Amino acid sequence: MSHKLAAARERGKREEAGLKVGSTEIRRAKAAAADEESIGERLKAWPDRTKDFLEEVRAEMKKVNYPGRKEVQATTTVVIITVFIFAAFFYVTDAVIQFGLDHLLRMFRG
Repeated sequence: MSHKLAAARERGKREEAGLKVGSTEIRRAKAAAADEESIGERLKAWPDRTKDFLEEVRAEMKKVNYPGRKEVQATTTVVIITVFIFAAFFYVTDAVIQFGLDHLLRMFRG
């Protein structure tokens, strides 16, 4: 049985049963349908499913929008500046905590 035929059959089952997408009933129906299929049928359907998957991957990859050089430079600059700002913040925070702990410990040592 082809992947497309199985998908159409599953859609028909969902429409007949009035099930919502993602519901527990759909998962149970899919599991039951998978149990009904023999290993041989699944092996026969493997090339078609693989071909469909690769076609979908190719279609999705065509939709990818890669950033240009200027956009990459701008975001890299923002990241570097942000790293230096956080480094300065943590340096000051560490110095304040160290100063406070030193004075606290000196007070108890006496």
